[in-house]
Amino acid sequence: MDISTTTASPDRTRTFRRMSIYRFIALALLPTVLLLALVYWYIDSNLQEIKTAAESTNEVHLPGILKNQRTLINIESLRRYVETVYNASDIGVRRDALINALALATESVFEANSRFVEHAASARSLLHSLDAIKNRSDQARKDLARATDIFTRATARLGGVYAGEDDARKPETLLGYCAKVRSARGAVPRILAQCATLTESRESMEAARQRYEQADMEARELWKRFDDLLRQLSDLASSKEAEMTYEAMEHISLAAGRAHFVFYLSGALVILILCVFILVLHRHVLFPLTLASRSLRRIRDGGSVEAPPPVRVRELQDMLNILPVLSKHVTDLSARSGLLEREKDRFRSLSLVDGLTGVGNRRHFDACLARSDRSRPLALLMLDVDMFKLYNDTYGHLAGDNALIAVARSMLAELHDSVDQVFRYGGEEFCALLPGASAATATAVAERLRKRIRGLRLRHESSSVAPFLTVSIGVALRGADDPTSAAELVEQADKALYQAKTSGRDRVCLYNGAEPPSSAPSAS
Repeated sequence: MDISTTTASPDRTRTFRRMSIYRFIALALLPTVLLLALVYWYIDSNLQEIKTAAESTNEVHLPGILKNQRTLINIESLRRYVETVYNASDIGVRRDALINALALATESVFEANSRFVEHAASARSLLHSLDAIKNRSDQARKDLARATDIFTRATARLGGVYAGEDDARKPETLLGYCAKVRSARGAVPRILAQCATLTESRESMEAARQRYEQADMEARELWKRFDDLLRQLSDLASSKEAEMTYEAMEHISLAAGRAHFVFYLSGALVILILCVFILVLHRHVLFPLTLASRSLRRIRDGGSVEAPPPVRVRELQDMLNILPVLSKHVTDLSARSGLLEREKDRFRSLSLVDGLTGVGNRRHFDACLARSDRSRPLALLMLDVDMFKLYNDTYGHLAGDNALIAVARSMLAELHDSVDQVFRYGGEEFCALLPGASAATATAVAERLRKRIRGLRLRHESSSVAPFLTVSIGVALRGADDPTSAAELVEQADKALYQAKTSGRDRVCLYNGAEPPSSAPSAS
């Protein structure tokens, strides 16, 4: 059958551009794969930056910080030596401090760090200038001391003119006194010479004091400049590497923050993509599969299947399109299966039931006897119609068939219409199986059966036994768990039947193990 003839809505199916399930899954997962690859690349690049910054900090900046710490110690030592040069009054002490300061400025500080070389000339120039100014200051201090000593001696020679007066008024008092001496008649030349010496020493002392103060001011200015230079060097030494280290750590922090943000953002995007993927998967794959499952269950239960809705996945659409065809085929097969089952039952009945009498046939008898429960006793009744050949010869075969039917119905009535207990063994012979019956029960059932058939009063004028149709019955027993085989049990029942026939017919004989007589009973 052409599948295209069963697809109900071809116009609806054209609304979708279908794709294979492999392409569908690939397109659904491609954004996730690309996003993960991009996130991996971005995080890897940030980790490389973090690694580079960490290596630079570990290999460059941290050793530079340690180096600058030693430089700061040398700068502080240089500061102490320069301060000694500035404050020391002892020329030897100042000279030693100057030598140490020049050594530090030349070797330890500037030549050890290339960033400080540009300050070397300034530092050494300031040191030499400070030394020169301090020398001038020493000379001015010596001149001042010398002039002060001369002035003091001249003052002493003049007899303590300004003793007890304020120091600020001493020079004026002395000069006034000298002026009086010069104007005095008969002044002593010695006094005039002392006054001239006093005036000269006063001027020398003032000039020396001015030179000393000027040198001291210049020294203070140089010390301030040198202190500023040392502060700049300290800031340069302490901040440069620290700033670089801070920048490196800030770069690491920023890179780590970016990686952290991208990680969580990518996680959220992946979850979003997976949710969308699940929705798409449910809409275009799982829902069609659910429809297919429901349709298959309806087909299994014998129901019909309607035309499926269109879906995007080509394979699923093909499967859904097949379901109506499959439903029709299953319906047809179910109908045919029912017919075949009925035919099977009929043939089975024909194969196990005797077509004339309606009881079990020889094949059915053999099967029932073979599968009988050996854990229970079993009685076998073998029945034969007496003088049946003569009956057929006298009344015809049709009457003979009717007689056999009557015998079978009598057996069914006596054995409660059990087809699995009553069988036509062959010709005019019948068998009956009595599971669980004892010898007495089996004999009683056989006797009732003989009497029921005799009670039919089917005329048999050719019989030498009775004017009516009679039967002979042989009974054989197999006890519980008895190893007697089915063939042996049939043989024993046949021997008992033979004994009944040889004993005069129209009777029941129970197999007792004795051998039957050698002469065969006549059929007439």
